[in-house]
Amino acid sequence: MKEEKSGSKKLEHLKTQLLSNSEHTVIEALDEIRTEGEAEILPTVLELLAETDNPDIEAGIIQLLFDLQSEDAVPYLVDGLNNQRLKYFHNFLISAFWQSSLDGSEHLTLFVNKAVKGDYMICLEALTVIENFDSVFTVEEVQHCASILSEGIDREKQKEKKELLKSMLEVVEQLATE
Repeated sequence: MKEEKSGSKKLEHLKTQLLSNSEHTVIEALDEIRTEGEAEILPTVLELLAETDNPDIEAGIIQLLFDLQSEDAVPYLVDGLNNQRLKYFHNFLISAFWQSSLDGSEHLTLFVNKAVKGDYMICLEALTVIENFDSVFTVEEVQHCASILSEGIDREKQKEKKELLKSMLEVVEQLATE
């Protein structure tokens, strides 16, 4: 119980540091979170990412996302991908899955939708994540994602992105099914 209290105090202390007006204090907090932070701090970190216009703080947060150590981070990253305020950073949030070796396979449809609706970089990052899946999917999910991709390919006007979507369709169709 005492450890739980000290963990809770530490979390609150880090949240306070992240909300500081001092760039130095925020950067120090990000460094501490990178080395010994818990996934529970990610909503505050993502909120800061949405709010800040400081490029050093943005870079620190992105580096933190690429160094995540725990699968517990996955739901927070998914929440970030569903947050329109973080739309500019969706490519980094998607990239965090493969950069940090996190398993996003439960969110195949989300990655496919982001690829179809997003720009070239989002599509590229989503393709990289899907290529690294080592899971078994239902036939229905694979067919549903293949359908989304086929429609996206038909609608896509940018040649390079259309080619990426075609590659993604091939990858999705080759995913292991049960």
